[in-house]
Amino acid sequence: MMIYMTVKLNISGGMANHTHTLIIAIGLLLAQGFSGAQAAEPEKSYSKAPVASYNYAMDDALLGNSYEKPTWNLHDTLHLPDWLTVGLENRTRYESLSDTFKASQAAPASKAGGGDQQIALQTDLWIQAKLGKFRFATEFMDARALSSDSGTNNTPNPPNNTMVDTLDFTQIYASWADQNTLLSGLGVEIKAGRQTMDLGSRRLVARPVFRNTVNNFTGLRIRVLDYGRWQLNAFGTMPVLRFPNYSKTPSNGDSNLVAPNANLLVNGDQQWDQEDTHTWFSGGILEGYDVVKNVNAELALYSLNESDSNNNATRNRQYLTPNIRFYSKPSKGRFDFVAEGMGQFGTVQANTSDNSHQQNHQAWSNHLETGYSFDLPMSPRFLVEYDWASGSKNYANAAGTDGRFDPLYAASDLDFGSSGIYSAFQRSNINSPGARFNFSPRKDVMVSLQQRAIWLASAGDCWGGTSCSTSSAPGAAPGLVGNSKATSGDYVGDQIGASSRYNFNSSLNFEAGWFHLFKGQFATTAVSTATTTQTTTSGGDTNYFYVQSQVRF
Repeated sequence: MMIYMTVKLNISGGMANHTHTLIIAIGLLLAQGFSGAQAAEPEKSYSKAPVASYNYAMDDALLGNSYEKPTWNLHDTLHLPDWLTVGLENRTRYESLSDTFKASQAAPASKAGGGDQQIALQTDLWIQAKLGKFRFATEFMDARALSSDSGTNNTPNPPNNTMVDTLDFTQIYASWADQNTLLSGLGVEIKAGRQTMDLGSRRLVARPVFRNTVNNFTGLRIRVLDYGRWQLNAFGTMPVLRFPNYSKTPSNGDSNLVAPNANLLVNGDQQWDQEDTHTWFSGGILEGYDVVKNVNAELALYSLNESDSNNNATRNRQYLTPNIRFYSKPSKGRFDFVAEGMGQFGTVQANTSDNSHQQNHQAWSNHLETGYSFDLPMSPRFLVEYDWASGSKNYANAAGTDGRFDPLYAASDLDFGSSGIYSAFQRSNINSPGARFNFSPRKDVMVSLQQRAIWLASAGDCWGGTSCSTSSAPGAAPGLVGNSKATSGDYVGDQIGASSRYNFNSSLNFEAGWFHLFKGQFATTAVSTATTTQTTTSGGDTNYFYVQSQVRF
């Protein structure tokens, strides 16, 4: 079943400008709702292994073990003591892409047409020791891309740090947790060190599921849980930089910021990841359960203060990002919904190589979703959704206000599908309604069908990421003929997709998926921001296919 939508939805500027008023009003309602929240039984376990490539052995210190032991597991095979946990996973994925539409890489890559393929490997080792209320844990991951196009940047998709991060510590931390702190009934966890984070809806801070590498941070995180009523997460961290990277030399000529050749990633060269000591990412999120009947709510604020460091030229983003969400969980025979609003305020450089053009930054994003889970065999669920994220009026105007929404450390696969070598869409300058249909023809098989129509939120802005300017990660811009803009419009295209997963048992599963982009006017006439003359998206419609296996011990 595929649903093809041809109705364009328009978001007026007035609606976006009133979002801050809505955030304040809903925040007051949320605060009032917490005082009368009804206790709900927390979900403490799952019967199946997680869909994500995420080690089953990473249990929740306050809620208990998240997932059952897989059929094949090292703990029982090695007769390990109860205080020691070891988990090993491997995910192997073959990906094929034709006629891509995405941002170009750095020079000399001049366009983003053509195709690519690769074998993405992710191997993950988790070790944890529990000593009373203390935990000492480490996660060692190897992520690499085999049989990919050459890394000389003469290809539209040279390997990058979303695909490759060889032999490195993803997490290494110490924590203290008490499920009933001082007999108060509150669970408290304090975690210090390098760690991954999934916060709220994961649309701003997440450990990516599909992507071959993960986001991680080094710092302190404090979590307080009133079981079934509310939860608070607060953190202060430095983002971890994955090496080698693609940072470019800034205007000050610091040779320490020159990027290595992408062939280092193709060849699997190893460089230890490092904390970005010049960047501070902090914030907090308050979640309330059953605030009004079965409606849950979240209120969050994130702060990003960024500056250049060795091997990492930045746009010096100084952002405050408030976020509010209301949602109800899917349940058979009932409707569910999600309503989420995000604002963003601060300053940012026009590009990484020129710090003389500091811009004011004001951006917005929204996610709306409603679905119905049928009380029928095969557990069918249908939902419609809508995503909007602002863009700038003119991507080339360094003197103007930057209005392109920045999704920070989000997981784009949550809403927009694959984030492998396809990765065409993210929460930035996008106006996109869509629909999905999920069902399970048998208990060990899951099928998902989806469709999205995509427009630009701002036709004057470029496409390809939060920094798709002429000197930083060039992308696709409105078409030009000579010095005049051509009619490239704002319609990117229509994406359809299908994926299916089969759980052979709790240790082994297989998955396959296909996405097709019917290119619209913008996707066939846009030009490279690096040259403003050469079409970046010529060729036929885009096809992306993947098949993968995942095994865990």
